[in-house]
Amino acid sequence: MQSFVDKVAVVTGAGSGIGRGLAVRFAHEGCRVVLADVEAEPLAGTAALVRDAGAEALEVVTDVTDLAAVTRLAEATIERFGAVHILCNNAGVGGGGRIAESQLVDWQWVLGVNLWGVVHGTHVFLPLLEASGEEGHIVNTASIAGLMAGPGIGPYNASKFAVVGLSETLFHELADAGSKIGVSVLCPGYVRTNIATSQRNRPEHLRREHKASTGARRTNDGIASGVSGGLEPDQVAELVVHGIRSDHFWIVTDRDLLRQVAARNQALAEGRNPPRSPT
Repeated sequence: MQSFVDKVAVVTGAGSGIGRGLAVRFAHEGCRVVLADVEAEPLAGTAALVRDAGAEALEVVTDVTDLAAVTRLAEATIERFGAVHILCNNAGVGGGGRIAESQLVDWQWVLGVNLWGVVHGTHVFLPLLEASGEEGHIVNTASIAGLMAGPGIGPYNASKFAVVGLSETLFHELADAGSKIGVSVLCPGYVRTNIATSQRNRPEHLRREHKASTGARRTNDGIASGVSGGLEPDQVAELVVHGIRSDHFWIVTDRDLLRQVAARNQALAEGRNPPRSPT
């Protein structure tokens, strides 16, 4: 896809961070932008930025863990704009703590957003992308943690490895079918987002019975520190637009981290135990 003018882009997790960066960049590229997020006020703020960039915006409060909510998002998109060309399954949350200390609600919450959000988005929107008859693209947000697993964030790692696997499978399946729909997986390193404060959006029925351990809080503090010095979301959005235009599957924000991924893969090839990856 070379031209974005008048294309319809749907972005989940658009209230802040990478999602906001993507939405504003698509607006500057000439897209009409559909914005989804579980937080209404930040979502309205992104919509204002999109309109300031001269683009049409439609904001729909959406919980991506809920298939019915994602279906309503798609219906609102078609009702307003008549088609979909770009889908960014970007909504995500973070979560720290050793697996031995994790509660089932930790897994349910993180996998519900990070994995099932992508599953729901793909399930609902892929037929609409195909139905347009035009070139289209799906971008699924994973993480560098979907390519190597560090300690202390088991549910997060598992969710992101799953998103990479889903995306790679879809890439091959659509290519085999001769589809006009491309697929990319976004694997960011540290980016200046609100991921370290994800707990603010954790639903009551998935709250932990006991407070997080000291180790989990320490892990989250480390993530917060890394995020504070990370890339700006608009830099990530630039990479995503380039990836769509170039039809690149892998979109990696921190090439230096690929050396650690390569070390892990080399250990696999040689039958050695994985080297320790950072969180």
